[in-house]
Amino acid sequence: MVAVLVGNHYEVLGIDARATPDQVERAYRFCLEMYGDASVAIYSLLDPEEQRRARSRVQEAYEVLRDPFRRHDYDVSQGFARPGAPMPSLPRPAAGPVPVRVAPPPPPRLPAPQVLEPPVDGAALRRFREGRGISLKEIAARSKIGVRYLEYIEGDRHALLPAPVYLRGFLQEYARATGLEPQRTAEAYMSRVRRAPET
Repeated sequence: MVAVLVGNHYEVLGIDARATPDQVERAYRFCLEMYGDASVAIYSLLDPEEQRRARSRVQEAYEVLRDPFRRHDYDVSQGFARPGAPMPSLPRPAAGPVPVRVAPPPPPRLPAPQVLEPPVDGAALRRFREGRGISLKEIAARSKIGVRYLEYIEGDRHALLPAPVYLRGFLQEYARATGLEPQRTAEAYMSRVRRAPET
């Protein structure tokens, strides 16, 4: 196994957490070449599946680090930035008139998480999700929860759901991804699972 498959996004691209957008772009292009099908440098080190996984990991790191908003959230989650730290400003042009300093606009206010009226079951969750235009695949990509488990939740297939400690976490991630209040959504759904007879 090669080191690119482990570590944080910066380690994957071989750059420092303070790297500029241009440095991120250059590191990404370099890694694509290094792990490409025609690369002589790693021909004897990786089999085709390992190469594919390495390229996938490089792509994942690049997708996060090239987007200033996703990068900021990632930096906070990994301890590279303090929670509540302001977004880094984009670099100013080197030449031309000196721009007037203007206070940055306040960060966009996210809508307050919603709370579903009881009963909170799979059908209610599905109606809310579909009303928001969010697919199960989008939730799975954000939360790393398999689509199959999300389908079990929405289908109220209680016998196929994981242990309660995992289910509570799945429900909270589902709620975050759809704009619901995580704790209350999870507890309302879990209370129905506990009362449902085993089939």
